[in-house]
Formats: sequence, C-alpha cells, structure tokens
Amino acid sequence: MIVKNEEKHLDRCLRSVREWVSEIIIGDTGSTDQTQSIAMKYGARIIELEWNNDFAEARNRVLDMASCSWILVLDADEEADNWDADVLSGMLTSDDRIAGFYIPLISYYDTISEEAYITDSVCRLFRNHPSLRFRGAIHENAADSVLELTQRPIPYAPLQIKHYGYLQSEIDQKNKHFRNLELILASLQKDPLNVQLLYALGTEYFQEGQYGESLKHLIPVYEQNPESGFISDVYLKTAYALYMTGHSELAEVITEQGITNHPGFTDLLELKGILLTQKEAYGEAYDWMLKASVQGKAKPMYSSTAGSGTYRTSWLSGRLSEKLLHPERALFHYQHALLLHRDYLPAWADALHCSLLSGNTLPMLDWIIPRNTSILQEQLDLLIPAALNAGREDWLEFIVQTRALSEQRQLWITLMLRYASEPGCRLYTELLDSSSCWPEDPFWLSYLWSAAWKAQDSDAAGHVDEQLQLIHSPLTLIHAYLSGRNHEPPSEKELVPALQLLLQCRAYPQVHQLLTAFYEYSSSLSLPASVIAGLLSAPVHVLHAWCLQWGQSFSGDKQRIPALEEILLYASIAQRCSSSACLDAAAIHLGSYSHNTYALVARAACLTEKSTLRYSIPVKSGIRLPLLLRAATMRP
Repeated sequence: MIVKNEEKHLDRCLRSVREWVSEIIIGDTGSTDQTQSIAMKYGARIIELEWNNDFAEARNRVLDMASCSWILVLDADEEADNWDADVLSGMLTSDDRIAGFYIPLISYYDTISEEAYITDSVCRLFRNHPSLRFRGAIHENAADSVLELTQRPIPYAPLQIKHYGYLQSEIDQKNKHFRNLELILASLQKDPLNVQLLYALGTEYFQEGQYGESLKHLIPVYEQNPESGFISDVYLKTAYALYMTGHSELAEVITEQGITNHPGFTDLLELKGILLTQKEAYGEAYDWMLKASVQGKAKPMYSSTAGSGTYRTSWLSGRLSEKLLHPERALFHYQHALLLHRDYLPAWADALHCSLLSGNTLPMLDWIIPRNTSILQEQLDLLIPAALNAGREDWLEFIVQTRALSEQRQLWITLMLRYASEPGCRLYTELLDSSSCWPEDPFWLSYLWSAAWKAQDSDAAGHVDEQLQLIHSPLTLIHAYLSGRNHEPPSEKELVPALQLLLQCRAYPQVHQLLTAFYEYSSSLSLPASVIAGLLSAPVHVLHAWCLQWGQSFSGDKQRIPALEEILLYASIAQRCSSSACLDAAAIHLGSYSHNTYALVARAACLTEKSTLRYSIPVKSGIRLPLLLRAATMRP
C-alpha cells in the first residue's frame, strides 16, 4: 500500500485482509495523523517515501520490499469483500502459467448504497516477479506488465474489492479532481498522444459532468480504437457525453458500434434504449431494454453502473410499458425490479402511481407495501400523500402502525383517517384541539387551514392564515386568491402542494376553484399521479359538477384551446362519473391535437365510452384514461 493521512479508512482496510496476508508493507508519503499507529497495530512494515507526483513510482518502491510469492495491492479506502480462504488458495495454486488476476472493484459514489456504485476490474493480485511493476503516473496499472510476461489473457478472480474513494465527501476532502487533473496534464506534456492518459483526462471531466470538455479527449481515443481493456468504456462515455450535449444521432452511431464490438455490455444496450426513447420509438426502445435484461449484470471486464441489466433496466422497461399503454406489463417490470432490489425508490414510486391510476391496488397490498418488513422514510413520504389523496383507509391503517412515524404524525394520520371523509367541521375541530401541542408547527397549521376550508368556515381559515403569514408560508398566496383578495392565480409551484392539502381534507369547492383558475391562465399544469388519483376519488356528484363547469367554461366569448393535459384530466373525470357531455367536449377538443398519438387514442376512448353510455350494447375500449394521461405526460 501507499498512504497519506488515511486514519479514517486504514483500520477497515487492514482488518479485511489480515487473515489472508503474511506481511503488510506500507509506503507513507507524509502522514501527519494516526495512520502509522494504526498500521503498526497490524504489524505493518512502514517505509517513508518522498512523493514525486508519480503513483507508479511510489507503488513500485514498496513492491521492491515484498518477500512473499504473491502480492496484493490495495488503497486505504478499499477493503476485501468477505473473501473466501479456499477460493483464494485455489486461485494461487491452480495454474503456474497464471501471473496475475483481475479483481472486480465496486466503487461507491454519492452514498454507500446499491443504487450508487460503478463496477470495474483492476489487476491488483499478481506474482512477486521483478518484471511485474506498475506503469503510469496516475491511474497506474500492472496489467500491461503481466500481459507482457505471460502473453496470455489475465483471468478474473471470483472475489471483489469495495472502494469508497468516489464518495463525494472523499473527493471534496482530498480535492481529488484537481489533483488528478494536475498529474494527468503533467504526464500529457511528456507524452501527448498517450491514449490511456487521454482516456483518464476525459474520464475526469466526465465524472464532473463536464461532458463537452470530456469529449475533446474521449473522441481522439475512440478514433484510435486501441486494443485495451478500457475501450468499451470509451464507447459508453463518448456516446453518453454526446447524448448529454445534444448530439443524439452521433451518440446512437457510436453506441451501435460499441454493441457490435461488445454485445454483452448491458450499459450500452440500455443506452441504445434510452436514445430510442428520446426519438419516441418506444417499442424499439423496449426491445433493447429486454436485451439488456436478458444479459443481466455486466461481466467483470466491463465498467458498469449499478442496476444495469438488472433492477434499473427492469424499471426503465416498466416506464416504457406505460408509454406503450401496457400498465399490467409495467407493473410486472416494477415488481421484478423490486424483487431484485427491494428498496429501489424509482420503481417503488412508479409502481405506486401506476397502481393508483389503474384502479388495481392489489399489487400495493401484495408487494409494494412491505407488510412484514420495515418501510423507508422516502417510501412513506410518497405513500402518505397518495393514501390521503385517494382516501385509501387500508393504506392509512398500515401507515399508522409503522414505527417510522413520530407521535405527532401518528396523531395526524389517525385524525385524517377518522374524520377527513366526514362532512362538516369535525376534522377542523379535532385538529384545532390537538394543535395546542404544536401551536406554531407549519405542518399542523397547513392542515388546520385546509380543514377550515373543508368546514366552509372562511373566518377560521382567515385566522389560521394570519399565523401562516408570520412564518411566511406560501399558503398565504393561495388563501389570498381563494378569499378574493388577489385575482391572479398562484404559480404551479404554489398550487400543487395546496391542491394536495385541500384534496386530503376533502375541500372540493376550493380544489376546483384553484384547478379551473390555473387552467384558464396557464397553458398546462403537470399534476403528480397521486393528485390525479385524489381528484378522481372525489364523490361522483362532485365530479359531475366539475364536468358541467368545465363544459360551460368554453361557452360564450371565452374561447381558448385547452392544453392536452387538461383535456385528458377532464376526460378521465368524465369516464369516472359517466358524463356524456364532458366526454363529447373532450373528444372535440382532442381533435386539436391530431398530431399527437396519445390524443388520438384518447379521442377514440372518449367516443367509445360515450357510445357505451348511450347505447345498450356494451362497447369496451380497454383504455383507462387516467393511465393515458400519465403516459402522455410522464418523462420516459
């Protein structure tokens, strides 16, 4: 090892290998913390090294001190991941012609979780031979010298190393990006055509999200197409950087070349699907996602990201299924993603919302809500508003029983469960009685304000608004509009949270007042699926009234072309309450969007639904308009 100020990581690293090694040799390049004390605790031999901005030089000076027949090289921010003694022994004695092994490296970034890691392979286990040495001042490797010695492919070890050096906290603390740039640029001055250095430089900019700058260095490597283990990653990074900089056609060309040369690289297969999705070729994109899923987890020779070929690809397949209007198939893919990774939040959220809008909430009870396991706070943050909006009492009963809720939240859910569906002021009075425990809590005041509107008590709502003004709550702008003090409707950012509050307390007149006003003044409004589900859960007589008001809003001189999202929402409401007039109006307005596939499908569904209402012969289209609304507005 070579180290400097690694007291944070070194103990974990050495503890992970102490059973497998006969000696520990550490080159220290100037530690001023407890690094050396920790190393000595494990019986390490410490060598003081002068740092010359050259990683290969430092590593090779330590290698010169090794006395055993095999060498394992680690960094302090790495650890052996539960290695098996029999497996390791078998590797080192199986074949005298083998001089080294590639070991899979799992590099975590952002947070230590299954959702955030990159896989790679590094030659860190090799024989103690004088010709086996590292090369390269940065991103140094020993693989080239192993290949030259044996003239044989390097096998991959069935063991892996965990790496924590890409965690954002580590990058910031050690200023790794600027350190690496400095070393790479210095090396390029000596060897400007070195493809490995160009690849390393492009990768540094890529990891920082500077895709345009990364392309300046990755494209020359791609054009040279060197016979190297990192060329598959060059294809991937170059294509993705082109996609992110708006050059999708060229990105697709390079992706296809990469797939031809590396057909088992699931990240490239997945990227091909993403590029086709951008072109709205959803069927072809779905086929490519299936190809990636069939491949499964990328092989060790590829630098891959977590979930490619497994849970992330299944989630993307689900979203494409929704775009293709196959909700049952989408739910199958979301379930598969969650079987592979139980807490994968994107799949969990989409499964929740697809279930809500499909009307098929049985999957929620079976596998989306983990009845016998703990539930994450992030999942609760999605589940609670969905359950409250849609009035799902069975979900609320589950939520009340979870240990993740504070005493305050448990009381609030209990009161909402008991009184939100009751007409009148009972919810308001119960919340008011309980608010004495949390008199200035913005959360509690927000629900108290909403419950006052549900009770049709504008004076009480005004009193709560005075308290909301003291804490600068955005609800004060909503209150000013609802009470007539301000005639300009609020922005979408302010509107959606207020709609959710009012929906949960069943303040339906105020819900529709906000909704209609916003549509009259704005071209479109993107509503979350849980809010749409809440709107559709309103009583049928309320939905009928909304449909009637919507139809009347286009009468007289007030001529406007409603946005597609608005038409699809009211068509969904009309389907829910069997409003023939509203279905007819929606079909007429959808004619203005004849270029849009979803509008054409929706128009056919509206006319079919209208025929079903008018004639005794049952005609079923099989299209649920709420799901069509979600498909038309969701980002694939």
